[in-house]
Amino acid sequence: MHISAFGVRGDEVPYFQAWAARTENQVDLYGDYLNVDTCQLAADADAVTCFQTVPYPAELFKKLPVPYLALRNAGFENVDLAAAREHHVRVSYVPAYSPSAIAEFAIMSMLALLRQNGPVQTALHDHDYRLAKTFMGRELGACTVGVIGTGHIGQAVIKILNGFGARVLITDAHLPKDPSLAYTPVPLPQLLAQSDIITLHIPGDPSNHHLLNDEAFRLMKPGALIINTARPNVLDTKALLHHLRSGKLGGVAIDTFEHEADDLLQLAEDHDFNDPLWEELLSMPNVLLSPHIAYYTDVAVRNMVEQALDSLVAFDAGQPVATELT
Repeated sequence: MHISAFGVRGDEVPYFQAWAARTENQVDLYGDYLNVDTCQLAADADAVTCFQTVPYPAELFKKLPVPYLALRNAGFENVDLAAAREHHVRVSYVPAYSPSAIAEFAIMSMLALLRQNGPVQTALHDHDYRLAKTFMGRELGACTVGVIGTGHIGQAVIKILNGFGARVLITDAHLPKDPSLAYTPVPLPQLLAQSDIITLHIPGDPSNHHLLNDEAFRLMKPGALIINTARPNVLDTKALLHHLRSGKLGGVAIDTFEHEADDLLQLAEDHDFNDPLWEELLSMPNVLLSPHIAYYTDVAVRNMVEQALDSLVAFDAGQPVATELT
């Protein structure tokens, strides 16, 4: 089988090469994102695999010269699936490449916010050692943590929180399948009102758009902390900033920024990441920002590459693909 891989990073290359050697398939590697122009690089291929947060528009599927596309990531809200179906392109994704990677990142973010690491570092950079010693922290085991979303990642988060001894609340819509986990299911408004920390692990489908908005923030405890390692659109950034400025919220950790797709397109086209909302968040010591890297571990990268490629082989062989989106 001949596969063209787009959006390839250097860390993925060894896994692509190892898979190609093991399976005796040809894989061409391109650093470019897949778009209406670069898709012609796959003219001689049987399938493509991609990793990107920029859009997969209808025009791309109209011009795509192959019938199979495997995403090397879990998010697919940037894919025009209706257009893919219309042009008979089968699309798969990798929904659970490493739940532990994202869960550990979320817990790390909680601990950093609880120990006020941002203000401490700011004071140290200002050479104010005495001020740096005044930021008293809180302990995770003494907190109530609201976990919104109890799929693979949410359950991994709950398991770690149980080890710390934290009280865990979840929304009562979807209960975890793991019977060993300790948690209390409550309605969402109650979760928001009682939680010291709220961590998001939900998909970015329309029903979750701006799930945490001005109304939700008003329900939260003073000083509440928010962790978003989920999808960019689940947080209303403008409302979030309002409640950070007012002091209602104690802090936030954002790994998936609401406007990241547009900002990355601007960065690629103009070499300029000029977003005033991002800049204001970046200026706040009680805000932790990261560039969509919660997933980014060696285990996750290997799984993303191998699972995406395996799904393309299954497509080509006429076998069922459990992770198909179309």
